[in-house]
Formats: sequence, C-alpha cells, structure tokens
Amino acid sequence: MENIMMLPASYCVMNEEEMTYISGGANIVQAAAAVFIPFYGWFAGVAGVRDYRKSHPKDWTSTGPDALTRYMDKSVANAFYGLGCTFWTVSSCFTGVGLLINALVIFS
Repeated sequence: MENIMMLPASYCVMNEEEMTYISGGANIVQAAAAVFIPFYGWFAGVAGVRDYRKSHPKDWTSTGPDALTRYMDKSVANAFYGLGCTFWTVSSCFTGVGLLINALVIFS
C-alpha cells in the first residue's frame, strides 16, 4: 500500500519573508504621520533604534543600516515610514539638546 499525502483543494504555503510582510510593516497612515508629524517621526525613529540596539547589543551600529534598508525595501509605505523616521531623528541630532535626548532614549 502506498502512502500518499493529500492536500486540500486550496492551501497556502508561505516562506518567512512573506510572513514578515503580512505580519509587520507600516500602513499608509503611519507612513504619512512619520513624514508630516515631526514628533511622531522622531519618537518612532528613536524607539526603533532603541529596540534594535536592545535586540542586537554587540553589533547594532554595523548591522542597523542594513536592517533599515531591508525594512524599507519591503513596501512603499515602509519606505516612507523609514525615511520620515530617519529624517526627524537625524535632524533632531543637529541640536545639542536633541542629541542628548536621543542618546538618553536610545541607551535607556
């Protein structure tokens, strides 16, 4: 007797990248808020850096830019969200107080 595995007529097989795309990422409202609302873009950017630093404590400065690029390559909304967060976070570093606050949040 032969063992045959029968699958239903409709089924879905997803790889890891597709699952990440479905379960994560920014929507268009978050992307617009990150670009046009400075506080939201700054806070999301600094919180993202802090979370990445905590999950990659030894190499966060060298692998962080590549992780941001991979995130932004997943969709247009992610690209605008990443650009908005990056812009507001970097621009806040140009002030002495902003740089200090960013460092306190990232290293907290």
